[in-house]
Amino acid sequence: MRRTRFSLAAAVAAATTAGLLAVPTVAQAAPKDVTVQLLAMNDFHGRITPQAGADGSLATAPGTDGRYGTADDVVVPVGGAPQIAATVERMQSTFTDTTQGPSTSLFVGAGDLVSASPFESSVYKDEPAIEALNAMGLDVSSVGNHEFDRGTEELRRISAATDGTYSDDVTACEGITPGVDGCFGEGEHAFHGAEFPYLAANVISRETGEPMLPPYQVFRTPANQRLAVIGVVTETTPTIVSPDGVADVTFIDEADAVNRWVPVLQRQGIQAIGVLVHEGGTVTDPSAAPTANDCTALTGPIVDVNARTSAAVDLIVSAHSHNAYNCRLTDPSGTPRLVTQAGYYGRLITDIRLPIDRSTGDVDRTSRAYGATNVPVTREAADPEVQAIVDYWNVRAADARNAVVGSATASIGNSASSQRGVEQPIGNLVAEAQRVALQQAQFGNPVIAFMNPGGVRTNIEAGEVTYGELFAVQPFGNTVNAVTLTGAQIDDVLEQQFQVGGPRNSTLVLGTSAGFGYRYDLSRPYGDRVLDDTITLNGTVLGATTSYRVAANSFLTGGGDSFTAFTGGTDLVTGPVDVDALVAYFATSSPASPPAADHGRPA
Repeated sequence: MRRTRFSLAAAVAAATTAGLLAVPTVAQAAPKDVTVQLLAMNDFHGRITPQAGADGSLATAPGTDGRYGTADDVVVPVGGAPQIAATVERMQSTFTDTTQGPSTSLFVGAGDLVSASPFESSVYKDEPAIEALNAMGLDVSSVGNHEFDRGTEELRRISAATDGTYSDDVTACEGITPGVDGCFGEGEHAFHGAEFPYLAANVISRETGEPMLPPYQVFRTPANQRLAVIGVVTETTPTIVSPDGVADVTFIDEADAVNRWVPVLQRQGIQAIGVLVHEGGTVTDPSAAPTANDCTALTGPIVDVNARTSAAVDLIVSAHSHNAYNCRLTDPSGTPRLVTQAGYYGRLITDIRLPIDRSTGDVDRTSRAYGATNVPVTREAADPEVQAIVDYWNVRAADARNAVVGSATASIGNSASSQRGVEQPIGNLVAEAQRVALQQAQFGNPVIAFMNPGGVRTNIEAGEVTYGELFAVQPFGNTVNAVTLTGAQIDDVLEQQFQVGGPRNSTLVLGTSAGFGYRYDLSRPYGDRVLDDTITLNGTVLGATTSYRVAANSFLTGGGDSFTAFTGGTDLVTGPVDVDALVAYFATSSPASPPAADHGRPA
């Protein structure tokens, strides 16, 4: 199933929120040029259903205080596969109607389209997300690190467009039992794999010495001009996925891989070249808009990747860091080059315009038409074909949601937002479940786990516990990660709970795993409220310079809720989706009882 682009529905789906859905504010290419529109999305993570809460909203303007990130921001609901499809269709229609001369539009991805997904996609191994992406008309994507979460064989299985090429010798329903561990859909929803190719120029098969999947894809315009895109993923992938799942491949430097294939394309006469890289950067300016259409204070690996990538590359679409930016960074020849990212979860689409000179076949980066804009995916319209897919999988998922996975002896609670300043039994339970889930050598057998209170959304009631109930506890699709922290860094984490007078100016008390304890004195100044000699593990005081393996979800390890001390950790490894860890805990530890909420006590 693949939707038809430039549908009539898209042409009439006009935006009602002024300024939110503007096309790039650059002049159109002259008729002598061939104009290519690339619509780019990254880090979709199977968010087929419009998300609630912060994941489903976007600040599009500051409030009266003129600053983003405050309570009076102008916020609109965004995201959802049907809404993405409608937005893409509308943007393509607008492009076609307003562009002079030959033109073509392509919808591209930069990885992490699947995995770390919500229940209705994750429980079916993200086959629902693949079906939705097919229906959206995605043309190509680089692989992301999360495409390797289930291993290289699963990636080969879902990537139908690459079957029979490079090392992809696995078809969509090969090696699984249909309806049990794959190929879950029925009738028109039967799984056939991704109709778009995944690219992996820097993921090298140990057997062949060549990329495991195609390194690039070539497209032709109506004027017979050619544009190639090369796909690469963060070189750090082996450190953030299960090592066993990627044992048959190696990951080489992103820029080195791109630079290997650029001359190959040029020998074919292709001069217009873009890169889809699942690696990114961070906009560190706190006043930058979430829809960032500039490059204020950009830092991170993408800056280095750009600096080392061949000047023949005309565009870099990036990902991975879940930031939005629209940059012109200098390439090795000193020429400005577009470097973009569209945030995460399909909340934004980057509208990129590439004017290709007919005489040279190269992108004219001096043209006023060369540019990009990050466009919010608002919810004025929904594509009916994609909506039908989402509805089907949500109905199917209802059965899985009702599956009993364990039981509780009593209500395990205190998840209310008003209780986040105190220790919660349910937070401690989730922390312990995450510690237990990572008791494997590949994760380093963590001895301590932390859970952010805002990540626990509801209580677990006494009696039978269903999969859906546990998913409601942790609905964000975070992964459980392992990271090494010193005793001093753990002390810093604990201090960052009590930020009255600090950056967050509030108290958020973490859930902690069994055997961990500490004492605090709120009369002391911020940064010195936890008593160092009371921080213990199984009764032994932590050593300031001693290293400890710690489990925490991806929100915390990324510094969420101002727990920035986690970001100083080392040897980060990505584990299972958080709800899966909780389900596994109930499967082996039922009936579960409320843990004590006394790991942290006033001095």
